[in-house]
Amino acid sequence: MNKPEGNLEAALVSTEEEAQRVGEMLRDADRPAPRFWEPGVGEEILVSVEGAQIRVLHFPAADPATRRPVVFVPGFGATPEGFQDFYAAVRDRAELFYLETREKASSAITARRPDMSVSRSAHDIQDALAYLGLSAGRDFVLMAPCWGAAIVLQGLIEGCIDAPTIVAADPMHTLWFPKWLLRYISPLLPVAFVRALRPLLARSMLGNMEEPTQRERAYAFVYGADIFKWKRSAEAARNFELFGRLSAVSKEVFVLNGTHDKIHDQRHYPAIARELSRGRFLYMRADESDRERLFGVAALEFARVSAGEGLPPSLSRYEKNIR
Repeated sequence: MNKPEGNLEAALVSTEEEAQRVGEMLRDADRPAPRFWEPGVGEEILVSVEGAQIRVLHFPAADPATRRPVVFVPGFGATPEGFQDFYAAVRDRAELFYLETREKASSAITARRPDMSVSRSAHDIQDALAYLGLSAGRDFVLMAPCWGAAIVLQGLIEGCIDAPTIVAADPMHTLWFPKWLLRYISPLLPVAFVRALRPLLARSMLGNMEEPTQRERAYAFVYGADIFKWKRSAEAARNFELFGRLSAVSKEVFVLNGTHDKIHDQRHYPAIARELSRGRFLYMRADESDRERLFGVAALEFARVSAGEGLPPSLSRYEKNIR
């Protein structure tokens, strides 16, 4: 997909008044916070799922200004360091569950032949939600960016994920890695060889990325990756594609975007929202350096209202017509 069709181009336009208000919200969310992945900051919960054990970091709200918790599922191989701005935005204001999927370095793979597919990760998310008591009618916000959003959308297609409110932030419709590499080269390379080539691969894929903050995050993710898990997960997703299948999702999904970079092509997001039968698109224009803080701002606003109230009034001005 190279170009949005129809009125989707207009969905990526904001007024200066809208951008100014986003800026004010981002400044309010720019707060000091401890590094949330360090011991003692939050509660570490280990959840046993099929063939693996995944990590959840839990942070109660000391002075909650919100009505329900947020469950956040980060993207492919993402390390917590890349979401410090997100944590700072919601810290003490909303209860937070930071849920890491099995390709993360924090997971423990217990099966001899582990299933690293997108479908398996989607089932892991629902299993973790049930373990955390976030089912049986409890109200919460499920927010996932990038590849985390792709996993959630796959779970919605299969019917194995359910949540009262779902926010897909910069959802990927397919894995960003080159398909020829995943299909023909990667399966032939031993893990040790890929590990040795990590600096070369990182430079070849990210060296010309123009957005400095997102480039720094991407390099950190690459160097913090468990190569075995990344390799197996990426190869399992080599044929994964959401476009053409999203109309099977019957639940309402809010698709959120505000920035653009080499990895996160914003032209895809209104198209994803339009293909979803009940997709709604929110465009909150911001600088690429504020991407993760923007997600925190939006999560906090959704946490201030109940699922029955739908789109928070504070975000209604950012909804764009996609149909």
